[in-house]
Amino acid sequence: MNDEQNYPVTGEHKGHKVRAEGIQRMDADGKPYPTKFGIHGSIVGVDWEACIADGACMDVCPVSLFEWELNPGQSGTGNDKPISKDDKELWDKYRTDKCDPVRESECIFCMACESVCPTLAIKVNPE
Repeated sequence: MNDEQNYPVTGEHKGHKVRAEGIQRMDADGKPYPTKFGIHGSIVGVDWEACIADGACMDVCPVSLFEWELNPGQSGTGNDKPISKDDKELWDKYRTDKCDPVRESECIFCMACESVCPTLAIKVNPE
């Protein structure tokens, strides 16, 4: 995630870098997101367009470095904030809650989150 040429830092969110904001990505249904979130984090990078809020990464992380963006302070399967298609504003922006690497500096590089993510949205960079 520290490849500045391919993943330029384009913002900051809750104390971690956001890379590649502005690149159009597809959601889990193969439809383009109306927003362009980018990749959150540097040590543990989470591609918010690819994240489908399944929570497996949170369940396996031994140091609890993730929490839900739309349900702060909560983590794990079933603790995300479900978004209904009827809530047009939230649906158009997020589609699903997002896994946020709020304590990425505590990562012990076990790679559990990266290996369990069903959409390959997480990349751990032990540099």
